[in-house]
Amino acid sequence: MKDKAHSLLSFSTWLNKGFDLRAHAARMSDARTDPEISPSSVFLALFHSFVFRLPSFQQLDSELAHSHLQRWIGAERAFRDDTLRYSLCGFNLDPLEAMLVDVNRRLKRGKAFDEGRVQGRLVAALDGIEVLSSFSRCCESCLERRVALKDQAGRKIEQTQYYHRAVGCQMVHSPVKPFLAIEWLQPGEGEDTAALRLLNRLPNLYGSRFFDVLLLDALYAQTPVLEVVHKIGWDAVISLKQNSRDLYQSAVRLFAARPPDTQFTEQRDHKTYQVQLWDTEGLPFTIDNPTPVRVVRSEEVLERKRYRQGELTSHSTDHEWLWVTTLPMQAFPARVVRQLGHSRWKNENNGWMDLTKHWAFKHGFLHACRRRPKQTNASGEREPVSNRGLAAVILILLIAFALTSAFVLRHSKLARRDRLTALAVAAQLRASASKAPPSIRAPD
Repeated sequence: MKDKAHSLLSFSTWLNKGFDLRAHAARMSDARTDPEISPSSVFLALFHSFVFRLPSFQQLDSELAHSHLQRWIGAERAFRDDTLRYSLCGFNLDPLEAMLVDVNRRLKRGKAFDEGRVQGRLVAALDGIEVLSSFSRCCESCLERRVALKDQAGRKIEQTQYYHRAVGCQMVHSPVKPFLAIEWLQPGEGEDTAALRLLNRLPNLYGSRFFDVLLLDALYAQTPVLEVVHKIGWDAVISLKQNSRDLYQSAVRLFAARPPDTQFTEQRDHKTYQVQLWDTEGLPFTIDNPTPVRVVRSEEVLERKRYRQGELTSHSTDHEWLWVTTLPMQAFPARVVRQLGHSRWKNENNGWMDLTKHWAFKHGFLHACRRRPKQTNASGEREPVSNRGLAAVILILLIAFALTSAFVLRHSKLARRDRLTALAVAAQLRASASKAPPSIRAPD
């Protein structure tokens, strides 16, 4: 075949034709005054850094100095990582979030999510993650906690740890699994507060029908969350644990008094699951909120082969799962609810874990950066702008994550033909950056 490897030219052409990358880049802005390196070039530099899977600003610095990347991103010259830091600390977040929303809307219009529909419904999941932590570096947005440690003499001491945590909503059932939005926890608030803020923002960003079913962890089995879900018009599948004590105990007592409603054997990933399911409607959610809800319980025996002392032996483990759901029993039988309940782990495995392992998500970009552009306050004094660097970098990362996933999984014939991994495609695109672009700037 003619093409033997992916090129930055074809990738850029696809980005601009399908997602208006250059038009979005031109809308980027920051707090600098008359900068020599434009916010557009800063955005494109970091975007390509994530596309190439570079783990740090230092490697991007080297890439800009020793390849033709600066010409691909429209910069008149190479620039150092201090320019990136100074720009990104004062970056405007609104155009970045608008681009992420536009990318996801275009993916939906292109039917990128249709392959993952469950009973005709689109499924998303919401969960939180700790992004970084430090005992020494902190910023005005850091969360704080006391952590027990041991000093060099082995004595127990307590020390303040600073960290950042965020909540993200991700499409999970389709091959392409982009994040829709992210919300940062503010000092003094819990994850559930940030999650409610994000849930209320999603309809403003995408409309209430962008997805249909929302998967949630047991932390969110709360009346305010159910009220928001009901108000917006979504259905929900929420893990049920002992933190919802009344509902959990009522369901366990009810199911213990009767045989399972269905049982079956399932083969998946060289594992065998012996499954028993119970399903009931009409249980009160809480004492204070007796709204009737449906609860599904699954008892599962997982059987698999493991090597022990050089011999392959059978090994089995028992698991119990409970979910509370608003899905109707006729359209969504217990087997489907179980499938959806387990699908929440895709948010962990194909979302947060993938970003952490392969995208340098927890690198701590620009956390506690002191050198920032200045602005004039109400008193007429010059003061540094609020540090938006970490939030800006993460939004650019999520945009790159969505677009490269769509490119590899839906567009690239080479990836399908040669069975290339996403990391292999990233390596080919990075190698292509060493080649000079055409005299007429190719990405336009």
